[in-house]
Amino acid sequence: MLDFLNSFVGWANSYIWGIGMLILIGGAGIYFTIKLGFFQFVRFKDMWSRIIEKGDSESGISSFASFCTTMAMRIGTGNVAGVAVAIYAGGPGALFWMILIGMTNSAVCFSECTLGQLYKIRVDGEYRGGGSYCAARGLGWGAYGTFMAAVMFVATSVFMPAAATFTVSDAFHQATGIPMVVISACIAVLLLITVLGGIKRISSVASSIVPFMTVVYMGITLIVLVLNITRLPAVISSVFSAAFGLNAIFGGTIGTAIAQGVKRGTFSSASGMGEASPTAAAVETSHPVKQGLSNAAGVWLDTVVVCTCSGLLILLTDTFNTAGGYSGSGIAEGVTGGIVFVQTAASTVLGNFGHIFIAFMLLLFSFTCLISYYYEAETAAMYLFQKPEQQKTRKMITKILQFGMPVIVFCWGIIESDTAWNLSDFALGGTTWINMLVVILLFPKCVALYKDYVEQMEAGKDPYYDPDKLSWKGVDVELWKDINAKKIQAK
Repeated sequence: MLDFLNSFVGWANSYIWGIGMLILIGGAGIYFTIKLGFFQFVRFKDMWSRIIEKGDSESGISSFASFCTTMAMRIGTGNVAGVAVAIYAGGPGALFWMILIGMTNSAVCFSECTLGQLYKIRVDGEYRGGGSYCAARGLGWGAYGTFMAAVMFVATSVFMPAAATFTVSDAFHQATGIPMVVISACIAVLLLITVLGGIKRISSVASSIVPFMTVVYMGITLIVLVLNITRLPAVISSVFSAAFGLNAIFGGTIGTAIAQGVKRGTFSSASGMGEASPTAAAVETSHPVKQGLSNAAGVWLDTVVVCTCSGLLILLTDTFNTAGGYSGSGIAEGVTGGIVFVQTAASTVLGNFGHIFIAFMLLLFSFTCLISYYYEAETAAMYLFQKPEQQKTRKMITKILQFGMPVIVFCWGIIESDTAWNLSDFALGGTTWINMLVVILLFPKCVALYKDYVEQMEAGKDPYYDPDKLSWKGVDVELWKDINAKKIQAK
């Protein structure tokens, strides 16, 4: 049964992640970037300042808490094992396309998170939003919104955790010899303890772990960079030459390099797939664009910075293979790809502790990824049962999810690698196609909101959203008037 599932999903992924995905994500990212005036470069400083924006309340969390919770999802398995897989299959050139798609993907993420904020509502005293709410309230597509929520619920609670759980279990098993079943059980228990506390505890845990793990990982990369600084020019040259298919030794064509870069870059950043918008909608902020900017900065940190760290670790220490058979001189005997590339790279600096260090980093990366998946699944469930008379049902579904998802996570920790990655790719690709239709159709509203934000910034004001000045059908006017009551009255 598992073999049939793996074969079917592998076949489906060949179409889901084909040329259409390159056009969808790459094309949308470039178009959005142009229409928004290259905001990720023009407002670069402003983009990063919005991360530390204050404004939490009983209904919502702060921008920093949301940033860390979203980064918990972004900085995950894709940043370590995903980069290794991309370089293995597409050669060093895949790293170039991964970085490039990260820059344009920030515009896609900005758009979906801005829309998530615009169309958010209150459910049981908490802000809820995301692709389903945008479809139903922004486009009037109630049935499509329900379909989106159902797909997102299954994808984030069942399939997406597969790669994260298996990879961290495998990494610890390879480094310490501890059985994967034991490691999976520990991850499941930690997940249960965290999600029982709801979004407040989830964001608190993410705010504690994400900054620490990011700084430490970047620190190790810096050490490797310094110790191998003489190899840096050659590595940069190989990345650029391989990116355009100019170096045959790497065995990858330009098409393979681009495909792997876009695929793993999208997996890492989660831009366009609807993962970031539920957490973005949970924030208490005065203007939707503020949260859009904060999340766009997150894509830069995730795909442009952290993925580059992993790529440099692998390439500078020459610990990789490619599909064409090229073997780096430092690669361990019998290595065929995956997380062990990064572990071997770290070992060149840390010795035997390198494997354990990367396994620990991956544990943090993957665990924070899992708690973010839980919140996305919970938000999807809240949409499916959002009517006031369904409050008891919502509570029951939440409890089932809190205990059920750790069980699923435990099971994924002991399956085969190919199945884990294929299922995660299938879920990611499927939700991206479904979500991007809504984002593209509602994008003109993002442009209008961004212009409103820029006008207020240039006038020396702290931007806020006034639904009487700029509003559309489906926006919860009373909610926004309540959030910005003081500023609207002062006007």
